[in-house]
Amino acid sequence: MAVPWRTRHTGPALPSPTSTSMPATRRGTPASKRNGIPRSKIATWGCDVRTRITSCSISSPKAPSGKLCLTSPMQRATVEKIRADIPALAQYVWFQNGGVSVIPRAIAAEHARLMEELVVRGPMHIVYPDEEYPRRERSKAALARFFGVAPETLALMRGVSEAYQTVLRGLDWRRGDQLLITDEEEAALYLPSLHLRDRHGVEVVKVPLLADPEEQLEAFAARITDRTRLLAVSHVTTETGFRLPVEQLCGLARECGVLTFVDAAHSAGLFPIDLAAMGCDFAGLLSYKWMYAPYAAGALYVQPERLETLQVTYAGGRAEAWLRYDTDDYALKEGAERFEYGPWSWPLVHTWAFAAGYLTEIGLESIWARTAQLTDRLKQALAVIPGVTLYTPLEAERAAALTAFSVAGWDGEELTRALRERRPKPIIVRPLTIAHNGVRASVPFFLLEEEIDLLADTVRSLAESRR
Repeated sequence: MAVPWRTRHTGPALPSPTSTSMPATRRGTPASKRNGIPRSKIATWGCDVRTRITSCSISSPKAPSGKLCLTSPMQRATVEKIRADIPALAQYVWFQNGGVSVIPRAIAAEHARLMEELVVRGPMHIVYPDEEYPRRERSKAALARFFGVAPETLALMRGVSEAYQTVLRGLDWRRGDQLLITDEEEAALYLPSLHLRDRHGVEVVKVPLLADPEEQLEAFAARITDRTRLLAVSHVTTETGFRLPVEQLCGLARECGVLTFVDAAHSAGLFPIDLAAMGCDFAGLLSYKWMYAPYAAGALYVQPERLETLQVTYAGGRAEAWLRYDTDDYALKEGAERFEYGPWSWPLVHTWAFAAGYLTEIGLESIWARTAQLTDRLKQALAVIPGVTLYTPLEAERAAALTAFSVAGWDGEELTRALRERRPKPIIVRPLTIAHNGVRASVPFFLLEEEIDLLADTVRSLAESRR
C-alpha cells in the first residue's frame, strides 16, 4: 500500500514568528475583541498554546461528548432485524451513506403518516394549532436532547450550508480579517468561505490535514493571528474522513479569542455528541446522512453567549417574539430561533426528531462500536492490496465512518462506475473530488462483514486487472 501524502507534515516548516509566509498583522480592532471573547494567550504569529497542546489528552470520543465507547458488539440478529427494515439494501451494497442515507421503513412510515395527516386533516398549524405547536416544541426538544443542548440554542435550517451562511453573514467582517478552514472542506463550507472573501476582502486561510493530532493543533495555532475571526471545520471531513480533535480546537480558538463553527454532518448520529461539552460557538446539523431521516432538514446551534455576537441578517416571519403593526415595532426572540426565517416542512422536522429516537433506542454507543469495527475491517483489507492507497487514517480516533482510497490505473469516476456495474448487486460508492483521484466508501453500521469483504475483494480484482 502506498503511503498517503497527508500521513505526516513533510512540507515546509510551520510558520514561525518571523515567517514571511504569514500575513503581517493589520491595523484595526483585533477580531478577538469584536468576537467578544477574552484572548488569554496570543503572540504576533498565533496562539501560544504548545504547552496546552502537549498536555491535552487526544482521545477517541465517548458518550456523552462523542468519545469512543466500544461496548459489546451488536449481535448479528440485531443487525439482520435492522436490515430487514431497510428495503433498499436488497438492491445495493450501500457504501454511500455519507451522501444521502438509505431510510429505514419505520422512519419513512413516520414521515408518510405525517404527510397523510396533513392531507386528511389539513394544514397542521391552522386547523389544530393546539396540537401542532406543542408537537413542534417536543420535536425540537428531542433534537436538542440528542445533541446535548437546550432547545432555545437551536434554529431550524434546511441544512449545514444554510447554518454556516447564517453565521458568516451575521458577523461584522472587515477587510483583512481571517477565516481558518481545512484544505479539505466541501462546497457547503468552502463556497460560502470563498464568497465571503470576494464580498468583504476576508482572507481564507487553509490549514492542512495531518494525521498526528498534536501536529494538527499546532498547524491551526501557527496560523492564528490577531485578525483571525472564525475557525470553521468539519468534525469529520467529507472527502477523506479525517476526524478533527474539535474539543481541543475549540478550546484553542477560545483561548485565542477566535469563534468556532463545527460542521457535524458526518458525526451527527454516528456517535454521541454533546455540543455544549464540545465547546463550539456554532454548529451545523442535518437529518439525512447518519441520522437516516428524509432529505432535508437541518439546524444551527448557537452557544448562548454568542447570541448577541451574531447579527440577524435574515429577519423573516419566524424570528419575532412580537410584531406591532400599529407602531411599526418588534422584538426578536431571545434564543437561537431569532435566526429562523422559514418556512420549512414540519413533517420533515418531526421525522428527524423521530429518527433521533430511533437511533437512541438502538444505542449510539453500539452504533459507533459496530461502525468502528466495520471500518477497521475495510481499511485493514484495503491496506494490503497492491496498488491501493488509503487516505483515511487507520486509527479509529482520527477517523469515523468514511474510508477514502485510490487504485493504481483507475480513475475515481471509472472505479465508481465499475463498482456500480457489479452484478447481481451494485456496490455504491462516490468518487473523490477535492484532492485525490479515487473513491470514498461510507460504512453504515448495518452493513454485513461479508459486504465489507466483498468490496475489498472486488477492489483487489479491479486492481489486478490493471496491474
